Amino acid sequence: MIRPFACVILLCAVIGTAHADKIVVTGPVKAYRGPEGEIVAMLEISDGKEMLVHFRNLDTTLDGKTLRYLIADTGHGNKDVYIVKNRGSKTYRSIMLSSRDRQWTFVHPTNHKVTFELGYSEEWSGKIKADDIIKAPSP
Repeated sequence: MIRPFACVILLCAVIGTAHADKIVVTGPVKAYRGPEGEIVAMLEISDGKEMLVHFRNLDTTLDGKTLRYLIADTGHGNKDVYIVKNRGSKTYRSIMLSSRDRQWTFVHPTNHKVTFELGYSEEWSGKIKADDIIKAPSP
């Protein structure tokens, strides 16, 4: 038999988890095109502390998927988009996107040998909607 107090705690835990996962968009969709038609769309969330990154025409493992990454402001308008990974007892930043002088460089999250420059695409920025990025599956 579940006691009423236990039900209240369980309900609060479920509501708290659902609220914590709610995505708050803090910027417009910005899409960038790679040299062979790759599309990387970026959507800042959580007051610019995180970014959802959506892929099109990239490869079979990431095509149509969205990844959630952290953002680090590295000064002078430059940014790194990264996740924290563990290596033994130490952690390190695994950078996927790096902005220098308003130019983005993409580093494939699972194959670091694949890197290329991205150029802003006004066309794709208008085509991809925030809801498309938010609702897309993650790998």
